[in-house]
Amino acid sequence: MSRLAGLCRTARPLQWVKNLLVFLPLLFAVDLVWEPGDVATLLPYIPRLLTLFVAFCALSSAVYLLNDVADREADRRHPTKRTRPIASGLVPAWLAVSTLAVLAVVGMLGLYVISPLTLPLIGGIYLIANVGYSLRFKRVALVDVMIVAGGYVLRAVAGAVAVGAAPSPWLYAVTAAGALFIVIGRRYAEARLAGEEPEAQRATLSHYAPPLGGQLLILSATAALVSYALYAVEADNLPENNTMLLTVPLVIFGLFRYLYLLNNSKDAESPELLMLRDVPLLAAIAAWMVVAGAVLVLN
Repeated sequence: MSRLAGLCRTARPLQWVKNLLVFLPLLFAVDLVWEPGDVATLLPYIPRLLTLFVAFCALSSAVYLLNDVADREADRRHPTKRTRPIASGLVPAWLAVSTLAVLAVVGMLGLYVISPLTLPLIGGIYLIANVGYSLRFKRVALVDVMIVAGGYVLRAVAGAVAVGAAPSPWLYAVTAAGALFIVIGRRYAEARLAGEEPEAQRATLSHYAPPLGGQLLILSATAALVSYALYAVEADNLPENNTMLLTVPLVIFGLFRYLYLLNNSKDAESPELLMLRDVPLLAAIAAWMVVAGAVLVLN
């Protein structure tokens, strides 16, 4: 039971929240593959997206297991990471490797069930990129955040394929800019909380401390805001009266609140905890969903 609990911890179930991105293309496909006023047009896509979500949970957990196996020797020399299940010996390396292989197969089979050609290709790219990240590129500044952000974009593209919608350029722009903002923000917060020896926690961490880390954070936040504002105005399938702009102030507040938390919260190095625990941020997300839904349904 202790080994099973250790495997579950190493699979990082809290990180599965980022796999909700597979549902994002359904919003971008409004009036293209489903009608806001007709729920029946939406229902056929839910089982496909739920299967896709589970498949990416399996793939991402396989990647986390691989990462901890590759880092187990370094983690044993770290004051806190040495308690990780694989580094501490609670979960043997052979068991972790066997489990990640099973998870990778399950994830790829889930993708195959939805789309036999395209989705397994996307899943393969995701796995190859993350294997490269775990074994080499996480030690290369800037390349590391680009690969992680690319994983967010691949999830969104997979969601577009699952609902049969042509991937929108706005889907790429908003997802990529938002992902860079979140990933760089995590590195920035990790550098802030790591103290005087950030390299002991992550090889590239010192590069994301101020001033460079702050500059990258501002640039990525600006890109996220501008790309979303342009989407709200320019997307062909949104109301022609530009009422989607009503959601922009909520996005601005969400970005500002997240920046505040990155600089002040002790949970700043865990985006999933920030999003789940901070009431103002949760309220902004809920308000955005309500306003965006009302705009789409009433226009």
